[in-house]
Amino acid sequence: MSAKRNLLIGLGVGLVVGILYAPHKGSKTRKLVARRGSELRDGWENLKETLSSVFEKSDEIKDEFIEGVSPNAAFVSAPVQDEWSA
Repeated sequence: MSAKRNLLIGLGVGLVVGILYAPHKGSKTRKLVARRGSELRDGWENLKETLSSVFEKSDEIKDEFIEGVSPNAAFVSAPVQDEWSA
């Protein structure tokens, strides 16, 4: 019972101290949090687009490499060529 009481007292003290030392009003803090969330979402979208374009480019490079090597690679066995083509 004492641990629960101490936890509630600690939460209450923390709440009061947080309110007294808050750097901004609540409305301003909510705006800041919303703006940072929007920036994070935009950054995530940019990262997804960048990775998508990198993977597309790597597929193009792989295909060009395979096309350039395949006619000249008579020494490569058929299973290896099949693996590259997949």
